[in-house]
Amino acid sequence: MDNFQYDINQWYYLHYWLKPEVLKSYIWENPTYLYGIAATPLLLILRWLFYYRFRKKYKVALNKRETKSINLIQILRFIPLSLLLISISFILIGLARPQKSNETNTQYTEGINIVFAMDISESMKITDIHPSRFEAAKQICIDIINKRKDDRIGIVVFSGEAITLSPLTNDYELLRTNLNELKQNKALESGTAIGTALGTAINRLKKTPTQERIIILISDGENTSGLMDPMTAADLCVDYNIKIYCIGLGKDGTHQFKDDDGTIQYVESKLDENTLKNISSVTKGKFYRAYDKKSLKNIIETIDQLEKNKIVKLQYNDIKDFYYIYVKWAVVFFLLWTLTRITFLNNFLED
Repeated sequence: MDNFQYDINQWYYLHYWLKPEVLKSYIWENPTYLYGIAATPLLLILRWLFYYRFRKKYKVALNKRETKSINLIQILRFIPLSLLLISISFILIGLARPQKSNETNTQYTEGINIVFAMDISESMKITDIHPSRFEAAKQICIDIINKRKDDRIGIVVFSGEAITLSPLTNDYELLRTNLNELKQNKALESGTAIGTALGTAINRLKKTPTQERIIILISDGENTSGLMDPMTAADLCVDYNIKIYCIGLGKDGTHQFKDDDGTIQYVESKLDENTLKNISSVTKGKFYRAYDKKSLKNIIETIDQLEKNKIVKLQYNDIKDFYYIYVKWAVVFFLLWTLTRITFLNNFLED
């Protein structure tokens, strides 16, 4: 907001109210009247044309020296007309309606609550997406975190059961650290409990104050364990206004991978694409299938564009008028002009 040097009631500081920087700072409601100020000197010319040219003249005996010289009184007699012109100029400024707008824009961002539900089952070791599906899933989460701002993000990991790796937080560095240090946990039950993972994510989201709630499910398999059916979890998401974005990783079929001790293992991988599509559709989310790193990059960019923070703007506009300052000065100069009409400054012989 503007900080004015003088209070608006201190109209008598004329030197301040006529400063160029003060006049430039105004918003003029009717700026056309300002052109009239430039035309006020024309009144002098008109007075000379219609008053002095056509006035009645009386013969007065004066010596040559008095007629040729311009004395001080002759100059002072321009004061009344000058006062009148100044008064008119101030009236024109007042009619132009000088104003100042103290505008305040308050902007805040309403973040989104996001929970990643990431599959860490045995099949995620498959390397058809380099360096492995597991590492690709971690990178998906990190890339999306890097693109977010003001969102609260949590992480749930699952295989045959689900655990919370990180509750909802704005500490993105902590989230990245947890993901980088994440290993596939053999202590968890084997299998793929998609419904249970969604239920755990829902528990993290359902009591959050903001209405924008999202689960990003990353998996390469089908629901084979857990106590909750994925469609039941999807129905709960509808009740809590939660969208589910599903990312299916890899190709179906038999794949081989090296275990931690270097042993070659074979595993059958089959993505339940229909179920993932259905839970996404029911919750008004999207389903994506990724076969390589290029398709993953496109998916990350698409999700980032679909779900953006809400920016809320509050605008306050306080308009303050200054016209009456100049109207007051117009009255002052008009009164001074009136007073000079009854002094020696007025040439009664000419009137």
